Amino acid sequence: MPKQLAKGVWLNVIPTTQFKTISMTVDFIAPGNVQELSNRILLAQLLETSSAEYSTQTKLAQKLSMMYGASYGVNVFRYGLQEGLRFSSTIINDHFIGGESLLSEMIAFLRSVIYRPLVNDGAFESVTFARQKQNLMAYLKSLNDDKQYYAEQQLSQLYFKNEPFFATSLYGDAETINGIGAETLYATYQQLLATNQVQITVAGDVSEADLVADLAKWQLEDRQIQSSEIIYRRPVSEMVAKTEGQPLQQSKLNIAYKLPVYYREADFYKALVFNGLFGGTPISMLFKNVREKNSLAYYASSRFDGFTGTLLVQTGIDQSNEAAVKTIIAQQLDAIIKGQFSDEVFDQVIASLINGRESRLDSQRALVNQAMLDQLLNSSVSATDWVNQIKQVTREDVSAIAKRVQLQAVYFLKGEDAK
Repeated sequence: MPKQLAKGVWLNVIPTTQFKTISMTVDFIAPGNVQELSNRILLAQLLETSSAEYSTQTKLAQKLSMMYGASYGVNVFRYGLQEGLRFSSTIINDHFIGGESLLSEMIAFLRSVIYRPLVNDGAFESVTFARQKQNLMAYLKSLNDDKQYYAEQQLSQLYFKNEPFFATSLYGDAETINGIGAETLYATYQQLLATNQVQITVAGDVSEADLVADLAKWQLEDRQIQSSEIIYRRPVSEMVAKTEGQPLQQSKLNIAYKLPVYYREADFYKALVFNGLFGGTPISMLFKNVREKNSLAYYASSRFDGFTGTLLVQTGIDQSNEAAVKTIIAQQLDAIIKGQFSDEVFDQVIASLINGRESRLDSQRALVNQAMLDQLLNSSVSATDWVNQIKQVTREDVSAIAKRVQLQAVYFLKGEDAK
């Protein structure tokens, strides 16, 4: 049960002896928009590489080495309408190093890097800020060479044309990031620390009482809890399509559908099984019939996002196969609607999903992330309940879900020199 340390500040402890390490995350969460998302992405770049106490990446690395090779990272996440800035660290369990209090040292380290950034005169230190901003801008530019990433972004901009927050990559928006200054970003960060919902999650062989005692030194203050609405329910719109030519060998055909089923709401588990059958597993119909049987694609898969009710299909194809691939993808959807799939494949999909869920129980990071999400949603589902829900899904349920899929956007990145 999460423990409230202050208004809007929660500690979630997952006591387990399953791992030889202790993992801790500190998440600052708030409703998202393009500017704030870009701010956080640049903040992550800065705060992962320097602080007042550890002014260079070398000094940070030396500190982590002294903590028996601890890990440390800062990243940005987005779940539906909410965005988060995450500080994470993993250390070896105290029991394996002669009882030294490495946990207390990790908590003190995180407090230092979070609350004492590298600043000068009310702004992030100018040389470090300029270097990390330039590094991020260069990385964003290089991403355009990843044509699958590029195609994904172009499809997102088509599908979420009226909601730029969702069209923005988690790597950031170059134009927005370019306009951020060192003083403005520092002021933004101070506001973030004071106002965002805070979730601290720790998984490992730990005592909640010890954690509470160590975290008391952080002097976390009450904050006004902001709207925690997480699901984005995009309205249906006219189907839009875009074709673009670039000099590349493998063309990219990406498709977005609206599937109005949402995370942990009615029919959610049915949608998971549908996606597994359609294109979300290696035994899916897209994989078998588009890629293997008809050799029309180098890859073909689907992904379902329950936070936005979106079904995405990604394929890598020869330019000349565009029409054939569109046709066969539509045929797979129609086949599911009509129940034209074998019991054997259906059972294999169910088994694959259950195996995937159970394997996540062996991941400390997955446990921490799920605990954070449960707190954000104010609900939880045990692994046993999740498996039972999946097992209850029928062939008829999956066919009914397929009928609700609505084509919304198609993006085709055509290889100009493909033969």
